[in-house]
Amino acid sequence: MAMSADAGRPPAPGATAPQAQMLDTALGMIAADGLDAFSLRDLAQAIGRSTTVIFNTFHTKAGVLSALAERAMAADEAFHQDFFAAVEGLALNRTVLRTLTTRYVLLRAEPERRFARLWIEAALAGRADPGLRDVVARWTAMRRACWTRVLEASAAFSRLEPVYFQYVVMEEIYANALAGRADYELLLQESLEALLDMAGGADPATAPISDWFAENIARPVAPAQGLDDGSLKLKLLDIAADQILEGGVEAVTNRSVSQQAETSTSSIPYHFGDMRRFLVEAVWHSVFREIPRYLDARRPAETSRPDDISGWADLLAPTMALDAEGDGRRAGFYVKYARLISQICLLARRDKVFAELAMLLRGPEGGGTYARREAVWPPSHRLTRLGATRFALWIKGQALLDSAQPLSADPDRPAVLRRAADALVPVA
Repeated sequence: MAMSADAGRPPAPGATAPQAQMLDTALGMIAADGLDAFSLRDLAQAIGRSTTVIFNTFHTKAGVLSALAERAMAADEAFHQDFFAAVEGLALNRTVLRTLTTRYVLLRAEPERRFARLWIEAALAGRADPGLRDVVARWTAMRRACWTRVLEASAAFSRLEPVYFQYVVMEEIYANALAGRADYELLLQESLEALLDMAGGADPATAPISDWFAENIARPVAPAQGLDDGSLKLKLLDIAADQILEGGVEAVTNRSVSQQAETSTSSIPYHFGDMRRFLVEAVWHSVFREIPRYLDARRPAETSRPDDISGWADLLAPTMALDAEGDGRRAGFYVKYARLISQICLLARRDKVFAELAMLLRGPEGGGTYARREAVWPPSHRLTRLGATRFALWIKGQALLDSAQPLSADPDRPAVLRRAADALVPVA
């Protein structure tokens, strides 16, 4: 199956060869170092020109990013055309869909698919940049339409249409950090096979790979556990967690945290050893601190179990809430969590510590959901171990896509959740 990479493509319509060179250079820089680190000064140095040339061509940094997103989208359109044309007319069955989806997820994680990485970067940045948000919305619609056409070819698999693209997006984000790891790819295959079994009316009762992984990982402990409320260590973690949720993981520096805490920059090394360990602790702290009590398996249940799927959907709807003002700290839990995972997976390309963190977050996904099933899920739905995994992947993918695109109206989140439950979790 021959695929088109983004390197060496002819100029996009309306772009001159020098403009295309600037954009391709910028795309490579962002793929290597991330969107937050990208600057026009560094771009000028990379192409051997002055920043004046860039400003004369694109006027502003926002103009560069908008043109870059359009060029990457064009490359991704070509990727999708090539990818799906290679299997045009092939009858869709379980083996075909499993192979096609796995290949799609892993292929987009390859280093030369720089446009795929930019989609994740732009989705995360879209909250603060309306121009990028509009491009991401069109880009996402193109990708979703391709998968909808695939699923519509089979009555059995068409029932997955409301959830499949979101599921694939979240696996793609994990693969960006973890492709090539045997443990991740085994989990990917197990989860996907169970999803396709569900579409066919079955649901595996066992999850040997997920169970093996769960038995062999060192489970994270809440960093705040055992700390006094007024301790400096907890204060440092709280400040870093706030900064992560508001500006992203890379917004956290020793100086930014120390200044806000009104303490010496030696405090973080003293309490945590080094900055990388502190960042990992701050990430876990933000997760444990933000999780709603009714989803937290560490705590006794404080609410009664929902009687039916409508009560369950009403309970979970706030976890997908968006904040109209763009303040990440006010969004729902799954919106925060999905964006955080995406940031970790992008950082993992440059730092092995974050790759290990991404693996802990992915494998096996949905552990907390499964542990809390009898307190949160209604008796009408039988949540298996693999059912919890596919639901957890879907809800994060849905939350990320919602936060990355302009919404013309507030969606009926309980209705979205009910449709997802029916597609992903068997009725008891």
